[in-house]
Amino acid sequence: MPNQSEIKKIVNIANGIQPADFVIQNVNILNVITGETRLGNINIDRDTGMILSVHENHLEGIETYDAEGKLTAVPGFIDCHAHIESSMVTPQVFDEAALLSGTTTIFCDPHEIANVMGKKAFSYFTQSSENMVMDMMVGLSPCVPATKVETSGAELYAADLAEFIDHKNVYGVAEFMSIGDVMDQDPSTLEKLARFSNNHIDGHMPAGVTSAMMNAMACCGIRNCHENTNLEHAKEKLENGLNVFIREGSVCKDAEILRSLATPFQSPFLGLCTDDRNPVDIAREGHIDHVIRTLLKDSDIDTASVYRIATWSAANHFGMVKGNPKGWAPRGLLAAGHLADIVFLEGDVRECNIHSVYKNGQQVTTQSFDNRMHVAPIGLNSVKLQKEITASDFEIKGTSSTVDGIGLIQDQIVTEYKQLTVPTDQDGTLMADPENDILKVAVLERHGRNGNIGKCFVQGFGIKEGALASSVGHDSHNITVVGASDEDMAIAVRHIAQMGGGKVVVLNGEIIEDLALPIAGLMSDKQDLKEIAQDLIQLEKGVNKLGSNWQDPIMMLSFLPLAVVPDAKITDRGLTRFNPQQGIFSPTLV
Repeated sequence: MPNQSEIKKIVNIANGIQPADFVIQNVNILNVITGETRLGNINIDRDTGMILSVHENHLEGIETYDAEGKLTAVPGFIDCHAHIESSMVTPQVFDEAALLSGTTTIFCDPHEIANVMGKKAFSYFTQSSENMVMDMMVGLSPCVPATKVETSGAELYAADLAEFIDHKNVYGVAEFMSIGDVMDQDPSTLEKLARFSNNHIDGHMPAGVTSAMMNAMACCGIRNCHENTNLEHAKEKLENGLNVFIREGSVCKDAEILRSLATPFQSPFLGLCTDDRNPVDIAREGHIDHVIRTLLKDSDIDTASVYRIATWSAANHFGMVKGNPKGWAPRGLLAAGHLADIVFLEGDVRECNIHSVYKNGQQVTTQSFDNRMHVAPIGLNSVKLQKEITASDFEIKGTSSTVDGIGLIQDQIVTEYKQLTVPTDQDGTLMADPENDILKVAVLERHGRNGNIGKCFVQGFGIKEGALASSVGHDSHNITVVGASDEDMAIAVRHIAQMGGGKVVVLNGEIIEDLALPIAGLMSDKQDLKEIAQDLIQLEKGVNKLGSNWQDPIMMLSFLPLAVVPDAKITDRGLTRFNPQQGIFSPTLV
């Protein structure tokens, strides 16, 4: 809160009575409310990091930068929903990569690490948020574990979340995935909804959730949804008063499907998000700037509407407006009284080519991150298998060669339930059939709780030999392994345990590539996202040696245990199904 002296200074500068601390002159300014772009000057107060005025006439400043009419200024981009853990780097490493791509504010859900570390995850993320250049707003993960058909490393209740709700950087409750528990009126679920009814609550409503269910969720305080893989279903959510986030992640790529929603009329009710985006895609393509470019590839889509969605619409939805109870600085507009989070673009604004980024009125450079206090990682040595894994642990017996299984769908985390026919040996052991693209898949509980191993068959990876394994396995993050060879699968799992978490490719008994993720089995301890991206590219080259032509099959592997997304998935307890279109509202074991 400014004192009287500071207010006097602000008034004098805004009126042009005294020079501003910093003036950006002769810049094209996109107004995301009117849709107009005008040449003008932006007057910034260095002490508060706020915009004090935007004028067409020339302004004097103690410090100035003349854009010479060559740049266009737009508000800093906002990611409405992300799991930073999917970038495989710590929040502070992510800070630099995403901010230099124009993302100045992010609403993150530490759901992944919370499923491994419980409340310690919230302490780690909130402390990280206090020591970052970008604004990282933290959601409290309500679904730990996400379902009753898997084993996570922790259980979180309403009282656990309540300990953190008043933190200055906590925006509310993150994605509420327990649709079935809401419909079934599970007491623990209802307690969370009741306790945080006056707080922001994110939604999670995949295809098949009915209009009536949307109404029920909205009445419980849920305000938005990022699970929008179908245009008509997304429109239905808008009609029911829910904000829709357009997602463009590494696996779920919804921007082209939902592009037509980005109209001037609907734009205030939309947002952009990445959800799960890997380091290779961030390094190669960018972050929210990539979502903007994807939407604007269609010449029929209004430019200002897309930039409004990426900025003001998101800020408004989360209450980052004047007078908000958390005291967050208003943002999302290039206007007086708003945070000077500014992205400068060069060339055609539809190309979203970033020239430079300003956070709180200061230009962001690689040196901007030097003075942050380092936040020590948590979750080292989190892989706790209860036994030495051998090939025999992956044997599957059966009385029929026709088995329940999982079918993959390219570029989607949704899957399909399939009846697969597999070969058997003389002892009744069911075998993988790589020639017909059928492999074994298993999930091994790795939190030291029960030693469960769930097993079934999957079709679609395109792998001809060897095995892949990962300790990143949404949502409980047990070890997931897929392979054509039981022995290679065992070697892969043992290596994951030796690394303390990570990803590995095995071929003919040899480890040909690996990527260590020792922080909760989810994130690297390296300090450069581009270095992790190169490590992941090298890992993908190893995957290609197994025969798969998928862009990122090992990330697809990480989503096979995601039981809250249709249809067939695999957890440490076995094959599960979740399909609201068939009236299945909670994941159930097959």
